[in-house]
Amino acid sequence: MDQEAEEIARSLLQKMGNTSKFIQRAASRSLGAMVEHVTPTRSLVALTSAGIYHRNPLVRKCTAEHLSVVLEQIGAEKLLSGTRESTDMLVHNLVRLAQDSNQDTRVPKACVPRQRVEGKLGWTKLQVKLLFQLHLSLGVVRGTRDMSIPPGCPGQTLLPCRLSSSGPRLAGLRSSMRGGLETVEQLRELTRLLEAKEYQSRMEGVGRLLEHCKARPELITANLVQVFDAFTPRLQDSNKKVNQWALESLSKMVPLLRESLQPMLLSIIIAVADNLNSKNAGIYTAAATALDVMIESLDNLGLLQAFAGRVRFLSGRAVIDVTELLVASVYPRKPQAVERHVLPVLWYFLNNMIGNGILPGRGGNVRTAVCRLCRSLQGQMGSRLQALAASQPKQVLKTLQELLDSESL
Repeated sequence: MDQEAEEIARSLLQKMGNTSKFIQRAASRSLGAMVEHVTPTRSLVALTSAGIYHRNPLVRKCTAEHLSVVLEQIGAEKLLSGTRESTDMLVHNLVRLAQDSNQDTRVPKACVPRQRVEGKLGWTKLQVKLLFQLHLSLGVVRGTRDMSIPPGCPGQTLLPCRLSSSGPRLAGLRSSMRGGLETVEQLRELTRLLEAKEYQSRMEGVGRLLEHCKARPELITANLVQVFDAFTPRLQDSNKKVNQWALESLSKMVPLLRESLQPMLLSIIIAVADNLNSKNAGIYTAAATALDVMIESLDNLGLLQAFAGRVRFLSGRAVIDVTELLVASVYPRKPQAVERHVLPVLWYFLNNMIGNGILPGRGGNVRTAVCRLCRSLQGQMGSRLQALAASQPKQVLKTLQELLDSESL
């Protein structure tokens, strides 16, 4: 079941957006069962990739509830002993939930007294303090209490529920201001336009953001999370004109902002990649172009990690083609990363393809694209690819050999 955890979590979390309370309760119970029977690490990946950036507050609330159980299972020592990249991503995700605009999402775990954190989660005072310091060093927490306060003081909280009377987003903007009131007003107006009800205003907001990226990129990078929290939903806007314009503008922003986009990279990739399922030619082309620009401008290792987690939920040859390009770029530098992130996706396709390359419940034929991915991996890995496939179900090895032996590309 571990291999299907991400898809199961995604499907169940989607049900949390259902208006029926009965369905919501059933979905939450099913997620609880998944968390109980799947390895904690797999549950952590499944929940964070599927629920933290969802636009529905009920989905984010459910994600936070089950994520807290997973964190208890893993424990602080193991959570803080991973690679810098994984720890940075974990902290960013936790802080995002703790600063969520929905009170029900952030209150249960965002305002847990330190004593409870140390006791229930098994975290020592030193580990809690280290986590706070890591938050601050990453620059993702604004308005937290002084770190010099000894851990365990009465009333001390893991993260504050309210950062200011104006809400976490505006507080985050204010804390990073380097200009005066004029800069504050510019950012306030930009956010207002990006979140406006009228589609014309949202299009104007996207255009204004692009202008800022060209003229004052330091303003955007200093307030990246707050600004892109308002911009990223435009990449999946219900209005097709706004959606396409946002994707086209993103292609121009990426070369200007480059690695500064790292804190928001996962949510951006999820939004852009989902547009590859669009039947609108303009939106599809704009999404494909945006991905090409990201491959050229950003570190491909980070892209590979984020994109590989989305491949099985998408359709179309372009999805696997992008993964193929990333494999060729990343494997010479980080072969372990390719094996960790791409091979599970390949096993999924090889184990589930039927007939001439159809995936159950999906449209389109992916055989040619999967074949190219197999050949790309074999070109990088050699015989190791078949050796690793031998540990998978027989169907995987059989299909892999058929594709490698076939003459068609």
